[in-house]
Amino acid sequence: MNTLNKIDRGLCRVFRIMGYAAGIVGALMMILSVVNVIARQLFTAPVFGTVEIVSYAGLLLGAFALAYNEIGDGNITMTLLTDNMKPAPKNVCELMTSLLAAVFYGAISYRYFAEVFLTLSKRTVTQTVGIPMWIINLIMAIGFAVAALALLLKCLRCTVFFVRTGDDGGAR
Repeated sequence: MNTLNKIDRGLCRVFRIMGYAAGIVGALMMILSVVNVIARQLFTAPVFGTVEIVSYAGLLLGAFALAYNEIGDGNITMTLLTDNMKPAPKNVCELMTSLLAAVFYGAISYRYFAEVFLTLSKRTVTQTVGIPMWIINLIMAIGFAVAALALLLKCLRCTVFFVRTGDDGGAR
């Protein structure tokens, strides 16, 4: 179990770093937007490519924030069904939904990784600024892969709960 705890702490550190990176990207997006508005009003010269940069940065922000959000239980959840459940059945629900979401995020990540190779071979770039699309797709793929990893970690925690308690979910 000691190794599992080390892995858990290490992954949580990675998720936290990605969450902070998402916060920094969000702050930079806001600063760029404000500078763009000021430049447009005062100098009638907006910052070149602001809309495109902010749009793609928003995608990156979302992808990087996913894992941090998942591991910190930051989602808004409907607990109408699980509020009155005993810990074991509640844990089973958590396990099943986390596993389903991990498969979903894994599929999205796989698709983005496939898109990396496609856009790299076609040398696709963004329309205004000319950012290589493979870079954006790679960051998105990594973001969703790490989110899937965070969900699998939640599944592992739910499984460890059953091993530690020895509870089969039955009534007491």
